[in-house]
Amino acid sequence: MSRKPDEMRLLAMARPESLDRGSRLSAEDVLTKAGDESRTRPDFRPSRPRRNVMTALRVAAAAMAVTVVTILLVRSTNPEPPASHLVSARTVLLAAANRIETTGAATGRYWHSVGQSMATGGEGRGPAGTTPKTFTYRATCTHEVWMAKSEREPSWLLVTAQSGVPLKAADEEIWRHQGAYRLGACDGPGVPGVGGVVPRAPFAVRLDDRRAAELSYPQVASIHVTTKEVMALPADPVRIKEVLQGWARRAGYQADEEFLCTGATSLLSQLPTTPRVRAALYRMLAGFPGVRNIGTITDPLGRVGRGIELSPARRLVIEESSGRLLAVQERSPDHPGTVTAWTAVTASGWTSASPKLPDAIVSGD
Repeated sequence: MSRKPDEMRLLAMARPESLDRGSRLSAEDVLTKAGDESRTRPDFRPSRPRRNVMTALRVAAAAMAVTVVTILLVRSTNPEPPASHLVSARTVLLAAANRIETTGAATGRYWHSVGQSMATGGEGRGPAGTTPKTFTYRATCTHEVWMAKSEREPSWLLVTAQSGVPLKAADEEIWRHQGAYRLGACDGPGVPGVGGVVPRAPFAVRLDDRRAAELSYPQVASIHVTTKEVMALPADPVRIKEVLQGWARRAGYQADEEFLCTGATSLLSQLPTTPRVRAALYRMLAGFPGVRNIGTITDPLGRVGRGIELSPARRLVIEESSGRLLAVQERSPDHPGTVTAWTAVTASGWTSASPKLPDAIVSGD
């Protein structure tokens, strides 16, 4: 009776149960284990055909090991886990709070922030006494906000670049029929709105002009507050929530989650809050059940950050390495996915320098 080993039997003996569980067992490990088990059999006798059997065994074991390693590599290089496996928005916001509160605090004469914004709007012009056709357009703006620490000094919005274009072909047709006039505006989440007829950039607007409510500054969620109130905000998520709710009631607004999210956006994007206050704002937002982590995204300027959806209409983009706010996006509640406005912050901090005002100054009259 032939003693030639059965190749399939040896392969079955060489396959350990751990391989079925995704073990990183190498081909050499499988081969060594098979050889050890063969030598312990009573009828084991070395013979020349063993080389062919062992060659087949090496090929099969190597193939199995390569398959396991290939599967592991494919899984490990996935750039973003499925939405169901994303960490919670609470985890992202609390991590951002921990990072940003370690930033060194500073002071100066002005809080100076630089950014870009985009907003969509409607326009239409015609002879007096008529109702002109309206069209929609998109305006982009590069701006600087200079907020004076002392209310005895003026605060300014400097618009350094500006452009506007009709959104669609039908909008452009109406616009050209009405004279193709220059489209200008500067608006966006957390940015003082300047619309209507404005000079060509660069121009400046005095923000603390009490004659125009939309230009009174600082503002939190469209509510005028004082510089002293902003500087006195508590670095505690519970207390800062109470302060924001008090401001809402003072202005006749509902002190709901939507208002708190809008107010936090204003404070994080443009106003001179301390690192500890910004951390408290993140922690306050982390406690809201409606916030959602949408994963790694790019902001309007192409910078990579973590997307946090505060509501279907409002989204933050946060830089993970520092915890700083990169951008705020507003989206249409009627057309999901359509961005109607955004503000991207490129630099912010205290300075003792003074703003260099252009010749054109817009009055609040």
